[in-house]
This record gives sequence, C-alpha cells and structure tokens, in this order.
Amino acid sequence: MSTITLLPLTDLRESFDDDKDILVSVLDMFMEEVPEDYELLKQQVKSGNYTAAGMQAHKIKSSYRTLGINDMASILQEIETRAKKNEDIPLINSLLEQFSQNYDQVNEQILYTKENL
Repeated sequence: MSTITLLPLTDLRESFDDDKDILVSVLDMFMEEVPEDYELLKQQVKSGNYTAAGMQAHKIKSSYRTLGINDMASILQEIETRAKKNEDIPLINSLLEQFSQNYDQVNEQILYTKENL
C-alpha cells in the first residue's frame, strides 16, 4: 500500500484564510458526505454502471481536491475518465482497489487534522 500525502496543516489553514470554523465545517462535510458517495461508487462499479460511476467519481474527486489530497483525486480522475468512456474496465477495478486501500488511512488523517487545528 502506498502512502498518500495530505496537504500540510499550515497549507490547509492558508487555503481557508486561517479560519478554523470554516475548515472544521469543510472537514465535517467531507466526513459526512464522502463515505456515502464512496459506497455508491463501489456499488456502481460492481454492478457495471460505469457512466454513473464516472459521475460519482467526479463528485468525490472534488471533495479530495478541496482538501488538497491530490493523490486520491488523481485516482478518482482516472476512474472518472475511463468509466465515462466505458473503457478499460479491469483498470477501473484496479484503480478503485488502490483508492480503497488508502481510503481509511486518509479518513484517519482527516480526523487527526481536525482534532489538531
């Protein structure tokens, strides 16, 4: 499993003009919405609904980009691109597995970040 790099806390604070309340709100929204969206993405890929999976990957990607978690966003970008074209299905599954392997670690880092603002 590769290590995913989060945006350093100081950079994350700067992105939100050092407004702790806004940052906490964004982190809370992320932790509330992304798990549901991720479960839906997994279901869509499993059922072969790749057009919907591409749109779902796009939605989730935006959340990761907002927090500067570009490694995960790049994986989602690849899923989105290939799923929308309904091409290279084995790669979509492999990319989703790669994303899944890092998903819990990233969530733990987000919770840690929130607790240490």
